[in-house]
Amino acid sequence: MRAAEVGAFLRSRRARVDPVAAGFPADRRRTPGLRREELASLAGVTVSWLAKLEQGHAHAVSPDVLTSLARALRLGHAERTHLFALAGYRVAATDESAQVTAALLTLLDELEPNPAYLLDRCWNIVAWNAAEVRLFPKLETFEAPNLLELVFLDADLGRLMADHDEELVRLVAQFRLHRTDWPDDPAIEGVVERLQRESPAFAALWDANDVSPFVTTRRVFDRPDLGRVTYDHHRLGVLDQPGMQLVVYIPATAPKH
Repeated sequence: MRAAEVGAFLRSRRARVDPVAAGFPADRRRTPGLRREELASLAGVTVSWLAKLEQGHAHAVSPDVLTSLARALRLGHAERTHLFALAGYRVAATDESAQVTAALLTLLDELEPNPAYLLDRCWNIVAWNAAEVRLFPKLETFEAPNLLELVFLDADLGRLMADHDEELVRLVAQFRLHRTDWPDDPAIEGVVERLQRESPAFAALWDANDVSPFVTTRRVFDRPDLGRVTYDHHRLGVLDQPGMQLVVYIPATAPKH
């Protein structure tokens, strides 16, 4: 826990709360914002404990207290995440869902002729461009298919991926690591449970408990229209949409000497 930073952040947020909007009288105040006693009453904590927190003298604070303080201070999601991180916690997953915006659809189109698609936090493929359909034409027959379910259960995609077996290992290890960012998310747990039931290969790899970050990788496909082709496989976070990732395949080129 970064005690001094927790204290400084709480003091700064308390100074920004309008006392009248929080239900307190508009009397004359020496400093802007809520008084410490007022914040303590809103958050349901003692004044002495809040003073200890704000002065950077606390060695630990519970998630429940942080949640109460965040609510009383009317913190936004980014502020709440920052407060929890300063206290040594990962913030609880938000209920907000990522949106496929018009700007993201334009981005997909502008990436032509490179295949590209968007993944949500469960790794459902929620949008793609025409080049991705040319790579895997069957994609058009689905509505938001799950990437893991496709690669483990769809025989046509298995034949397309010349590096299919290696990619299965990579994807499961990456998804296990990704899952730690969304603890106890029921939709993510549902993906895992379905694949454990329906794919012995997935179940075996999941039971291995391997974790791995994503690394830009050379991918090989046997395309009916072009024959064997090699791409550099990139996956990038979409920072304004929680959990969403942009996947792009760029034709591989020989390294420059």
